[in-house]
Amino acid sequence: MLKENRSLERGLVVLETLARHSAMSLTDIHRATGLPKSTLRRLLATMEKRRFVRRSLADKLYRVTVNLPDISIEPVTPGVAVVADIALPHVLALTNRIGWPSDIHVMESNWMRIVESTRSASPFSLYQTQIDHKVGLFYSATGLVCLGEMDDVKVRALFDDHTIDPIYQASFFGISWDDVQLYLDQVRRLGYGQRFTKTVVHDKLSAIALPLYRNNEIWGAVPLLWPKVFMSAEEFADKYLDDLTETVAQIQADIDRHDKQAGSGAKAAYNPS
Repeated sequence: MLKENRSLERGLVVLETLARHSAMSLTDIHRATGLPKSTLRRLLATMEKRRFVRRSLADKLYRVTVNLPDISIEPVTPGVAVVADIALPHVLALTNRIGWPSDIHVMESNWMRIVESTRSASPFSLYQTQIDHKVGLFYSATGLVCLGEMDDVKVRALFDDHTIDPIYQASFFGISWDDVQLYLDQVRRLGYGQRFTKTVVHDKLSAIALPLYRNNEIWGAVPLLWPKVFMSAEEFADKYLDDLTETVAQIQADIDRHDKQAGSGAKAAYNPS
C-alpha cells in the first residue's frame, strides 16, 4: 500500500477548509485544521505563489482561487486573481500618493464584484467594504462606466433582464431607462463613471471610475472613492481624474503585457518549433 504524501495532504486540507468557509484568517485556518501556524504560513505562501490561494490587502483574509468538488463557494477565479494582483501595487501607490482609496471591480453577469480594495491603507477613515461584495451595474460608478463601453442594445438587454436577483435590477432603485440613457450619455461625454445620484447608498461615499479591459472586452473597472459631503463628483474629477487615469493606464499596460506573454507561452508549449 502506497504511503500518502503528508505535505500534499496538509495542503489539500487547507484548500478544502478555505473552500468551505469562503474567506479565513491564518488564525481561523489554524483553529479549523489544527495545523501549526508555521506550517500554515509555508503552505499558504506556496499556494499563493502558484495562485491556488490569494490574500486580500483589504481584509487580510485568504481565499481559494480554484473550484473544488462540491464544496467551493464562488471562488475568485485564477483570471480574476491575476488581474487583482497586477492592479494592486498600482492602486496602492495611488492611495499612498493622494490618500483616497481605490477598489478593483470585476464585471460578472449583471453586477460588479469587489475583488480588492486599498481602503484599509488610506489615511482617511472611510466605510470599509467587504471583499466579494456585489454592487449593481445601474447605480455604481464602476457599473455605469462599464455599461458606457457597450452598445445600447446590450445595455437594454441587461436592463430588461428580470431573471436576476431584484436587488441588482435598476427598477429596484427607481432607475428608468431614460435615466440610464442620460447617465450613459454623461459617462461617454466625460470619459468616467460616477454613481447614480438619486440612489441612496449606505456607505455615504461618492466615486468616479475608469474601465479595464482584457482581450479587447470590458473586464471591470477601478473607482476612486471619497465622502460625498466632501466635494461633488465634478470637483473631485477636476482634482484627481488625471491621477486615476495614469494609474489605470499603467494597470492596463501590465494586464496587456501579461496576457500577451501568457498567450505566447501557450503557443510555444503547443508548437515548440
